[in-house]
Amino acid sequence: MKRERIIVWLFLWLLSFPWKAAAQEDSARVNSVTMNGYVEDMQAFIFHDFNSAWINSNLVRNRLNFKWHISSSLTASMEMTNRFLVGNILTRLPLYKSTFDYDNGMLSLSRNWFKGKNYILNTSVDRLWLQYSGDKLQVTAGRQRINWGQNYVWNPNDIFNAYSYLDFDYVEKPGSDAVRLQYFINPTSVFELAAKLNRQKRTTLAVLYRFNKWKYDIQLIAGMVDRTDWMLGAGWSGQIKGGGITGEASYFRPMKHFNDTTGVFLASLGYNYTFRNSLAIQAEVLYNGNKSSSALFSVDPLSSTNLSAKNLFLRDFSFFASLSYLVTPLINCSLAGIGNAKNKLYFIIPTVTVSLSNNLELSAVGQLLRYTEHDILRQDINFAYFRLKQSF
Repeated sequence: MKRERIIVWLFLWLLSFPWKAAAQEDSARVNSVTMNGYVEDMQAFIFHDFNSAWINSNLVRNRLNFKWHISSSLTASMEMTNRFLVGNILTRLPLYKSTFDYDNGMLSLSRNWFKGKNYILNTSVDRLWLQYSGDKLQVTAGRQRINWGQNYVWNPNDIFNAYSYLDFDYVEKPGSDAVRLQYFINPTSVFELAAKLNRQKRTTLAVLYRFNKWKYDIQLIAGMVDRTDWMLGAGWSGQIKGGGITGEASYFRPMKHFNDTTGVFLASLGYNYTFRNSLAIQAEVLYNGNKSSSALFSVDPLSSTNLSAKNLFLRDFSFFASLSYLVTPLINCSLAGIGNAKNKLYFIIPTVTVSLSNNLELSAVGQLLRYTEHDILRQDINFAYFRLKQSF
């Protein structure tokens, strides 16, 4: 199995090289194709303590982003990820294996090429769109990311493609099979209409109006989510005391039995500030009024697969805080924490990133789950990741 892993890793690495020169030569011309991406190898360990049985995995990921500049107003894009995973995580955590080739879009664009008890090779396309851009109108059709969120960790306004902060290695974040119309009224105002169809053939349809008032960017949202809920939302971003402040709130009301059911309210507020010495601080709070949200943490929130804007994290209030410091121009260290008092848990998340060259970096990430009260369902868990990543 080790030999197979090395062969696949080398194949995905070499796959990037023939395109580099072509992308640089064509990038300035209309009717050209450009490409970028990265190759990484990430070793992961999951364990309760050093003396317990460890769950391990090794993931080789190759990201390829293609963009075709058809004309000055027409652009097409396809972005895909090839992943080769090996380790006992596939047998120890069966839910993780089931989400590996899960595709929540109208089209199934994820495929397992081959798999065994402890390994799997998958290709997934999470961007595939065609875009028209005019003077004030922009229309995008296909698999795309519709990012209406304002905050860093929790986004109640992200009704099209919610994601998990703990899924740190998926930097591109999920996409949706959708049509999006954007009309730019002026440099600070835009009207958007978007419609999405998911795997269950359920429609999400919403409008957004974003404008600037009192030196704040403000957005208002209304729509239907998964053909099950009416939704109203608002978000904002601006500055206070030299730092950035962001906020979001969403209210969901079931379409069926509208008059005799209660709605779900979620809201989040964030603040960030960077000092002159490059020390950056960030804080965020989430209120999740969804009573059907889990009271226990599971491995599901480590993936963005099944999350929705109605179910971003655990119930009640959750808090996030982080410190980040550029120790040298090549070394960045950060320490983050997430806590939920009602559910008696907190995360400690240390990260060290070292730039080995312009396009090569080495990272070490920990996600340490701790409970303030322990029982058979509440056990401390440690997640450790070591990643080597080259971009091109």
